[in-house]
Amino acid sequence: MKDFLHGVGRLLDDWLFPQPMSCICCGTELKKVSNDLRLCGGCMQALERLSREQEEREREEPIPPAEGLSYIHCAFPYKEEAKALVLRLKFGRLRDAARPLVLGMLALPAGEEDLIVPVPTTRRRRRERGFNQAALLAGQLARRYGMKADECLLVRTDDGEEQSALSREKRIVNLNGCMAAKPGAAEHRILLVDDVYTTGSTAREAARALKSAGALSVGMLSACCAWYRDEDSMV
Repeated sequence: MKDFLHGVGRLLDDWLFPQPMSCICCGTELKKVSNDLRLCGGCMQALERLSREQEEREREEPIPPAEGLSYIHCAFPYKEEAKALVLRLKFGRLRDAARPLVLGMLALPAGEEDLIVPVPTTRRRRRERGFNQAALLAGQLARRYGMKADECLLVRTDDGEEQSALSREKRIVNLNGCMAAKPGAAEHRILLVDDVYTTGSTAREAARALKSAGALSVGMLSACCAWYRDEDSMV
């Protein structure tokens, strides 16, 4: 009973004396929250601008799909506010940072897939974060699309070296043979989801594993794009 009363007291205190809320992207204090994204007006406008920039760039210079992919589309370039959200999600363990990224991904063209699959992370990274950031994005996309997401269908078979510590050239070979897909992939059109698309090496290995397990096709959506050479490709 004592613990129950203490909990009720905390809820009343939070209701009567709410703590200031800050923008999850830049940290600016939010005096009034008019949406559930927890973003200030400046960051929301910046993300809209970055979304248009990525759309225009893909139109002028389409990203070549990694081997095995039907297509690849990204919501934002990997820089500025979009990059800040990815870093807060991956290394700050801030799950709320996934929502604005997903909102951008919902505007991307997709095919006729029937199953969403996140790119798996290493066991060590999952232990450190407590979640797979790609699975968080995939789950939210699945709810919006009314589709099923399967976080267990594609797995990492070894941890390998961390991609963020490698050059572009070494990233391409680091993941060879490190993923496997379960038989449940057979006869499905897969929508692969990740947070950042860099060299395509991760996507290539994921597509190889899924198609080896019988997937009919693999398309991909990513929150951010670091494929273009003049952008920061290290994640």
